[in-house]
Amino acid sequence: MRIEEIENAIEPVVISHGCELWGIDLLRGKRRPTIRVYIDAIAGATIEDCEKIAQDLNYELALNDSFIDQDYVLEVSTPGIDRKFFKAAQLTSFIDEEFNLKLRETMNGRKSVIAKLLNVENNDIIFKCDDEQLNLNFLDLDLCRLKPNFDELMRGNK
Repeated sequence: MRIEEIENAIEPVVISHGCELWGIDLLRGKRRPTIRVYIDAIAGATIEDCEKIAQDLNYELALNDSFIDQDYVLEVSTPGIDRKFFKAAQLTSFIDEEFNLKLRETMNGRKSVIAKLLNVENNDIIFKCDDEQLNLNFLDLDLCRLKPNFDELMRGNK
């Protein structure tokens, strides 16, 4: 089963609850695979949103038994403050933020870098790392995760 087919089956259920589908991870488990669904909302998705969507997805996916040919674990979660990015378009609201990046290919002797996002245009993204500009395609990234600024988060809570 391809990820696009899973997204097409899951997204209408997520949207019907006033949320957006942030992304899906397919994880191979020892006994059963896990489908991890990340949801978000303008005001932030709640645990109640996750519970309702998980319940509806369990029902909806059970109706379509050709969806996955084996038993699986379904998890529904929010992306969290260290959110993983699944598409370049998701980055546009995070200009000037720092990211933990894992590159598919070694660049300057490194595959993992912390970089500041400068610009996003279609799948082309520009980061700044150690005073050097990195021009990448989103497909060059194995993982793109927001690096939370805990100092700023703590100041906001005072």
